[in-house]
Amino acid sequence: MFAACQEDEGTDPGHDSTPVASVYKYTAGDGYNADNDCRFRVITNSAVQEVYYLAQLNDEKKALNMTDQQYADYVVEKGTKLDLKAASDTDVYVKDLHGLYDITVVAVRGNTKTQQTIQFAGLDYKPYGQGTWTSSFFGGSWKVDVEYSTVGNRYRIKSLYKDGYGFSFSPNGSNVTVYPSGAIETGYVHSSYGMVSMTDQGSTYDASTKTFTFNFKFTVSAGSFGTKTETLTLDK
Repeated sequence: MFAACQEDEGTDPGHDSTPVASVYKYTAGDGYNADNDCRFRVITNSAVQEVYYLAQLNDEKKALNMTDQQYADYVVEKGTKLDLKAASDTDVYVKDLHGLYDITVVAVRGNTKTQQTIQFAGLDYKPYGQGTWTSSFFGGSWKVDVEYSTVGNRYRIKSLYKDGYGFSFSPNGSNVTVYPSGAIETGYVHSSYGMVSMTDQGSTYDASTKTFTFNFKFTVSAGSFGTKTETLTLDK
């Protein structure tokens, strides 16, 4: 009987004795940078009096070498207090995170504290070098600057066909995931049909030659130019 009560703790809004703040992570959404901005929802039970959160780099947190109770006290001391009542919820946005972060939420009632932690991998691009881009759609080859984030194993070209228009991509064996997953604006504006966009149709990576092969479907408002092969070979 006691065990059953303990298992149900935090699920019966009117009879909770232990403070619990449940945490759920979501995509940041419009107006935010999904690569570096984190959105999470905090839902409290009826025993909660106060709630605090702290976003800290995972390596820095590990270096503290604290017990769960010590770290809960640390979050209350160093973190941000949420304006959140018992049996309620709120969405929290933490912006401009670069690296692997632990975001810890602590629920407080008197001297009792409980915590929940989510992780957020904020991409942290650094200059990688150059590569040669060869385009069958636009024609020709040229050098591009490539950046790389160890967090997420993600490459990025900030300016490809036009300045300020690019995309990112992540290899996994011979497969490649392109970001964003939908239409990517090239920056090139067709005189009759407007912006030319491209959508990945399944791309690959050859580690022996450091060559990415992108199969992009190029489209405008009037329709499609078909799927074309574009390649990037990283400099040795």
